[in-house]
Amino acid sequence: MTNAVTELDQALGDPTDPENPYGYAAMVARDAAAAFPKALADKAGPVLRTAFAPTADGGDLVSMDRTLMQVRAVARRDAAVMPATMFSITAVSCILAAGSAEQRSRAVRMLREGASIGFALSEEAHGSDLLANTCSATAEGPAEQPLSYVLDGGKWLVGLGERCEALLVVARTGARGPGAFSTLLLEGAEVDRARTGRSRAPTGMRGIDFAGFAFDGARVRAEALVGRPGRGLETAMKAMQVVRTMSTAANLACTDTALRLSWDFASGHEVAGTPAARLPYARCEWATAAALHLAGDVVALTAARGLHALPAEQSLWSSTAKKVLTDTSEEIFARCADVLGTRSVLAEGPYAAFDTARRDNAMVRHIDTGPVANARLIAAQLPRLARAARTGEDPRAPESGLEDVFTLDRPLPELEVAALGLSGRGPDPVLEALPAVARDVRAALPEAPDTTAAQADRLAALTRRLERAVAGLLHELGRDGAAADPMRDHVLANRLCLLHAAASCLLLWRCNRGERLYGSAPGGTAWLSPVLTVLLARAFGRTDALDRAETERLLSVVTPLHGQDRMFSCTAPRLATTA
Repeated sequence: MTNAVTELDQALGDPTDPENPYGYAAMVARDAAAAFPKALADKAGPVLRTAFAPTADGGDLVSMDRTLMQVRAVARRDAAVMPATMFSITAVSCILAAGSAEQRSRAVRMLREGASIGFALSEEAHGSDLLANTCSATAEGPAEQPLSYVLDGGKWLVGLGERCEALLVVARTGARGPGAFSTLLLEGAEVDRARTGRSRAPTGMRGIDFAGFAFDGARVRAEALVGRPGRGLETAMKAMQVVRTMSTAANLACTDTALRLSWDFASGHEVAGTPAARLPYARCEWATAAALHLAGDVVALTAARGLHALPAEQSLWSSTAKKVLTDTSEEIFARCADVLGTRSVLAEGPYAAFDTARRDNAMVRHIDTGPVANARLIAAQLPRLARAARTGEDPRAPESGLEDVFTLDRPLPELEVAALGLSGRGPDPVLEALPAVARDVRAALPEAPDTTAAQADRLAALTRRLERAVAGLLHELGRDGAAADPMRDHVLANRLCLLHAAASCLLLWRCNRGERLYGSAPGGTAWLSPVLTVLLARAFGRTDALDRAETERLLSVVTPLHGQDRMFSCTAPRLATTA
């Protein structure tokens, strides 16, 4: 995985070079002109367009964590490259989940040839209330085998809608309920006739169009139906688990740029004769931001691997990853902006890319499942977690699928989008495994190479705090007779996401003690306690910065990664050399 990421990033050159067409300066210029990132998309497109599609269907997927890392390498130079090359991921994932073998191979072949497939789900009048959508597809001919479908209604905010050669439309084919929708794949003239010519300009990822489509008795082929009638929303919900997980690559790419730009500034700027990077406040702010970034790295990578190994859990994990990454990335930008000061809001100069990346990052929060819809998805998982909490089963050791997810050098099974579920069963395996994992971690701490007695004590204490927090969460969820309370559920869902992230960090360390996580010596823990600290604080509504000891501990890990041109990731692949 690391070699593939390194080769791709190095092929794109030094992002700080003002003459590099794939660098920060080029990103800022495109943003100012609201220009499509054609050169970058042309360069990276052959790698990214089919990187999520299984080889059995003609794609180039090795594993979704590798794809996520490749996307991060490209998108750190301009997050707009993701929609420019990968907006088809939603439609194609639907086709991979429900389409025939011919439909799957044709869709992937279109991507390989440089075409894009739009996804038409949302309607302006209904937003995330998908069950209220009115765009309809009426079957003509026998109900068992229609001759064609007639489309009526409209769709809006279709990514690359003005450019797409095909369009997957989720339309109403029944009266009510989740089973009232089906998916149809339109191509060529069917798509062209429906374009409204009206697009919406976004505030971030500028140059990417979000267009509308209108259907007024549009007749489409019966063969356009993808999957079984009435399964359209179910198929879309499965596909969105893939999309939400991959969207985290944009957050991580944007915060990577924010961290690098702000530390470069702090290292070169003096305050009263002292480099800003030596000032306690700047060090604390940047280290706290970096700790949040590492937390997001763990959650995103393990969710990507979970798509392969634990597909039934991704209804929760993908939403958790989306929630954690969108929330922490906004705090990362706020803290990095404080390090940059006024330069964080300038549209010109060597740090102008910061503002562009910040606006691009903000876009991710509201596409590929917005925060309100995502919160509903997480809250919908709480009843089954409550039922599991009430059973009172003894904690179990991690199951093999969980070990496969968190052991980074283990091979993964093939991705089967159709195997993804709409809801998991039983407890979250990450939280369920925590007691056994915590015991293993505490027993192993004295052997960690960079862990002093005091640091071992702190990590053990953090681990116990995490255990108590998870036990408290499960107790609260499992209270018999607890009245329905949306605000309570909102708080508990948020806490669930952050505690899942913290437990994931412990699992990652436990399963990879022989690996050089974040460039540290095998078994190194200098990254772990700062990351647990920031996650536990935020699980209970606090946004505390790291204290001095944790700041220095985190900086001892992350600044060498920056100095050695490595990605801020547990696998730490080498990147293009910067000037």
